[in-house]
Amino acid sequence: MTSRLTDAISAYKTAANPFESVGKTSETEGNGTDFASVLKDAAKVAVGDAKTAEKASMSAIAGKADIREVVAAVANAEMTLETVVNVRDKVINAYNEILRMPI
Repeated sequence: MTSRLTDAISAYKTAANPFESVGKTSETEGNGTDFASVLKDAAKVAVGDAKTAEKASMSAIAGKADIREVVAAVANAEMTLETVVNVRDKVINAYNEILRMPI
């Protein structure tokens, strides 16, 4: 959880200053992550959230979990799924726009 938080903070910091790295030398190139890795990590997080929600639901059925924990886990999984669907839609729209570009 802490690494995801620090990754998110550094991503927001990078997004806040997009032109910060314009004048830097090529020493920093190659240290970033590629788009495929970002999507792969996001998919792993989505699957992990879904599994957490499923485990919480099973614990609630067995009478071992608090209903608030179950609702929080399911809401988190739902939000993650909506985010994944929105990203997928944006990627498909971008791909379609690229296909429509004249050569």
